[in-house]
Amino acid sequence: MAIATIRTITGIRKYLIENSGFAEKTINNIILALDYPLHGKGLYFKELSATFVDCTEKGAQAGFSGFADIKDTIAFFQENRLDIIAHIETQACDLGIDIISMVQSFGLFNKIPKPKASEVGKALWCSLHHYELNHLYNLFAWYALEELSHAWLRYLEAHPAQRAKLSA
Repeated sequence: MAIATIRTITGIRKYLIENSGFAEKTINNIILALDYPLHGKGLYFKELSATFVDCTEKGAQAGFSGFADIKDTIAFFQENRLDIIAHIETQACDLGIDIISMVQSFGLFNKIPKPKASEVGKALWCSLHHYELNHLYNLFAWYALEELSHAWLRYLEAHPAQRAKLSA
């Protein structure tokens, strides 16, 4: 079944709810953190699409509204923690690896020391805030933004004419 051409932020949200593996609340929170409305078209739609493409190409660490300041990413992770963890667990299962190994294999750890298994476990499954794990909370917020961005890019890759139009 072909997917209709998406022209609004509501359309992006609906597509992502059906195709990203994230809950609607998390998707909405990402869009709001990026400083876009949940309902919009025209320039808002085009800019949100471009933000997702930029995030896919550059990574969340490139600095996007709502995801550049560690206090914001920590708050975002805490607010969406259970959904982000569920997404990481599902992806690890799909890849046939354990969740700890998957997190330790994130590309960011090519440049900085990877966390210990106990640190990853504590950051994921302990509901108390541990300041020494702020870098992991930040990473998990970035993970959510990047995964959502990848889901949107898959739509654009399946619709090259729309991608070209949005890039113009």
